[in-house]
Amino acid sequence: MLFAEQICYSPISKGAVTSAGLGVFCILGFIFPTLAWLAIPGVVLGCVALKSIRHYELSGHKLARRGIQLSLVCGMLAPLWHLAWYEIRFHSEALPGYQRVSFGEIVNDRKNFESRMESLLGQNICFKGFAIYAGQGSHKQQFDLYFTQPRGGFGFQPGHREVVSVQLPRGKSWEWNHQSIAVSGKLVRNPDAKSDPEAPQFLLKQSAVFPALTADHFQGPFSARRGC
Repeated sequence: MLFAEQICYSPISKGAVTSAGLGVFCILGFIFPTLAWLAIPGVVLGCVALKSIRHYELSGHKLARRGIQLSLVCGMLAPLWHLAWYEIRFHSEALPGYQRVSFGEIVNDRKNFESRMESLLGQNICFKGFAIYAGQGSHKQQFDLYFTQPRGGFGFQPGHREVVSVQLPRGKSWEWNHQSIAVSGKLVRNPDAKSDPEAPQFLLKQSAVFPALTADHFQGPFSARRGC
């Protein structure tokens, strides 16, 4: 009987358990960005739990504190990690010193398309888009670039004013795929357009092709105003 009287049981705070669980899930925010938002309810529930623990003499003080700590740390660091990783991928898409230009924005500005392209002649630029499959083998030394995912599969052929021709250096080739790419090259007038009115008017010469790893219309805080 004396031993039983010495046992003091206090229920654990549900808010503390929930806060700790949310804090653990916040760790996954380094992989899945949206989970970093769980830091907000994690901190709020942790603070409410600490207040309830003191007022009602509940258990779970350490759990609530750990939940708050994990939520704060992961909630702040996870977004910074994703922005830094975005910047790394952004810079890997283009050759150093090449001006990044939104190809889609120029194509959609049909009224000023030619004048805007002419203003870039002779410059080293980077366009992002999709290669048009020409049906002549998978390894390409020259191909046409369209600003968005081609519609209708392999048979789709956009207008010659909506594409730019890409020419790789001699001895270089690129294995065609349907993924978006970033092409760095020098913009010149396409010499084939003189004899073929249906050929693209402009050519990215001596080009290098890299996978497009970032969204076409989103820029990180350190990449602002540098094209897509």
